[in-house]
Amino acid sequence: MNREKENIIKKNGVYEDYLVICDHASNNIPLEYDNLGISKKDLESHRAFDLGASEVAIELSSLLSCSLVMANFSRLLIDPNRGKDDPTLIPKLSEGKIIKGNINISMSEDDIERNKRILRFYLPYHRQINGFIKKSLNNGKIPKILSIHSFTLVWKGKKREIDVGILWDKDDRLSKIFLNSLKNIKLGDNKPYSGRLKNDTLYNHATSHGIPHVLIEIRQDLLKKGKDKLQWAKKIHNVLKENERAIKSFTLKKYGSYTF
Repeated sequence: MNREKENIIKKNGVYEDYLVICDHASNNIPLEYDNLGISKKDLESHRAFDLGASEVAIELSSLLSCSLVMANFSRLLIDPNRGKDDPTLIPKLSEGKIIKGNINISMSEDDIERNKRILRFYLPYHRQINGFIKKSLNNGKIPKILSIHSFTLVWKGKKREIDVGILWDKDDRLSKIFLNSLKNIKLGDNKPYSGRLKNDTLYNHATSHGIPHVLIEIRQDLLKKGKDKLQWAKKIHNVLKENERAIKSFTLKKYGSYTF
């Protein structure tokens, strides 16, 4: 079996104006890892992946007829939305719980298991994203990157009041459009997380190259039913269509990063 294909979900789109990605699409952990020693309950929770995000990403890419790249492995195995130098790349803890299968892995470049996971899971995912971007640019298109995530309603015992988070770094072209266009929705501007994370997916593939982008976080309890996921995909799609003229005018422009 081609393990690279096994760990990546991708779809070639008709149009190259957009690229939809989903870093935390799956809770899949290959059998040989014995679920990293975590419980089935935790494996099926937000600790292991972004519930509902993959379905929204799939629906959105279909509505846009654009390409899609999703990681088909749990972020507990290795987090594709972290730089290789990030200490949480292979997390030892998840909300205070020890991940037994990761506890002995170091950040050393000589660590065999760390390098094995980077080669098998992390790099193939980023190669696919980079491949779609290069193809679009070679065809004279600038692929606006839409990164789909989801977040839990309650975090560390506190209820989150926002419905959707719009995350961005210095390049606010797409984020500003969403913040101004999503109506009757409780929006978080760089909340519940910040979009300013050095060497994360968008930093490496978009910020560093001047490609317009946005990360959209949807609260997981709003994605419980299939129709909910389709509805959110349509909301995102509608914003893009309503602002099509402005978005088409976007060029490659490096805004830099607050992480410098």
